Amino acid sequence: MFSKGTKLYCSKGMGEKEILLGVLPLSGAKKYLSSIRLMARALRLEPRCGIFVDENVAIVSYHGAIYRVDCKNVSIQLEHEFRSEMNNPLCFTKIEDIAGFSDGIYYGEYFLNHASSEVRIFKREENGTWNIVYTFPSGSIYHVHGIIPYPKNGCVYVLTGDKDSESGIFEFRDNFTKVKTIVSGKQAYRACVALPLENGLLYTTDTPLEDNYLYQLDFNSKEIKSVCKIAGPCIYGKVISENEMVFSTSVEPDSRLTGLKYEFTYKLGEGVQDRNSHLYYVKWDGSHAQVKEIFKAKKDVIPMGAGQFGTMMFPAGEGHLFVTGQALRKYDNKTIRIDEI
Repeated sequence: MFSKGTKLYCSKGMGEKEILLGVLPLSGAKKYLSSIRLMARALRLEPRCGIFVDENVAIVSYHGAIYRVDCKNVSIQLEHEFRSEMNNPLCFTKIEDIAGFSDGIYYGEYFLNHASSEVRIFKREENGTWNIVYTFPSGSIYHVHGIIPYPKNGCVYVLTGDKDSESGIFEFRDNFTKVKTIVSGKQAYRACVALPLENGLLYTTDTPLEDNYLYQLDFNSKEIKSVCKIAGPCIYGKVISENEMVFSTSVEPDSRLTGLKYEFTYKLGEGVQDRNSHLYYVKWDGSHAQVKEIFKAKKDVIPMGAGQFGTMMFPAGEGHLFVTGQALRKYDNKTIRIDEI
């Protein structure tokens, strides 16, 4: 399933016949502006993330809400609305076959939490309703970056940001009723992407304020070891097997800037090494991580704040590795297949 503007399509594969499923709703001027790519980028008028519930039904996050998309019966229905400050989560996570957890699709709230409000994690029920399963108290975190299931350990890891005190890695058990802070309190724990290990995590940092790394975290010692420096903050990634993951870096400005300065600056954040989004592949051999860069693409000329960060996102699904470019020369709003890893 894929989108062209606000139109959703499905097909059986690359190059196969496309079937129009419907149009995501917008009213007034936004409906017209969404068809202009630069305006869609500036106003965030595009589908952001999605996941299949089963072989026929998917859910898609779009402009403040979740829509249920039925590929078999060709229909789109509003299913759930986010809090007023929120446009989209960073991702949906499917939890399956973890002892103590109910199977389902989950998301953590991701929004500009300037008021230090409480932040919640939601679960989708089979009937399409969304219920709160956990609430981070007011002032504890800024927002949720990622939810990482780990069936072998019977737990789920939640990654949060953004300031030092808000950045952490938490372990949840028993349907989110038991929580343990693994590490927190500095930018080195600000992460969005992680690969679970036997007794730890491989994770990438997501900060424009200082250098970024792929770290190995040991749960026993609570110590982190730098595996390698990476070219910038990492917002998007994908676990592709029990011992492999891919991730991309983003080209973004200094988050300490405010207002129009932030929206239109060309100055990179201190943790951004160049104007390319870099794609990395990681394989864990049981004791060491093998890391290699497999692709890169340059940020386009549109300012990073107003025109979105330059990065690569990862469509949900198995099989070939696909990436979707955002604000990148030649690859903005285009999905390509990476054949060599």
